[in-house]
Amino acid sequence: MSALTNSKKPVKAINDFFQILLENQRAVSILQIVLASCFIGICAQIKIPLYFTPVPLSVQTLAVMLIGATLGSRKGALAVLCYLLQGWMGLPVFAGGAAGVFYFVGPTGGYLTALVAQAYFIGWCLERDCTMGSVKIVSVLLLSICIQLGVGSLWLAQYVGIKHCFALGFSPFVCGEAAKALMVAAYVNFKKYKST
Repeated sequence: MSALTNSKKPVKAINDFFQILLENQRAVSILQIVLASCFIGICAQIKIPLYFTPVPLSVQTLAVMLIGATLGSRKGALAVLCYLLQGWMGLPVFAGGAAGVFYFVGPTGGYLTALVAQAYFIGWCLERDCTMGSVKIVSVLLLSICIQLGVGSLWLAQYVGIKHCFALGFSPFVCGEAAKALMVAAYVNFKKYKST
């Protein structure tokens, strides 16, 4: 009987720890930010290199849009900053397992830093208008994509020239990003429908 009681003690201690953690709103927010940053890192591992441009296709932008839409402006932007910090420290979280400070000054540096603005913008817009319909949600997501791709393309101009930066850094990604925006909008609408 005592062996059974002793075996339940670690389970009870873990259960108590998580109960206390969940009751603390600040701890929950930190946990959400850290887990969201890890989610972006996992999604970034799905990478398709394109032979004509130094910028690859990846799923990290889908994760950023989703996080901005679900966590809001502050926590969404902090999650992206946490993700960038992980990569800056050398963790292999960037597209295809890349890492390091040099990635911020490379061809994709502008895209990476613009992810913070993208997450913040999406969260800010959705926080301001909770009753936003599908068309407005898709419009916000598409505008956030234009911001992210625009900043990234202007940064890319240092490497490919201003004449080619939008042809190599913006145009090839618009359709894929729009498809991701539709998926995120569908999720946001489903979440709103379920909560009513």
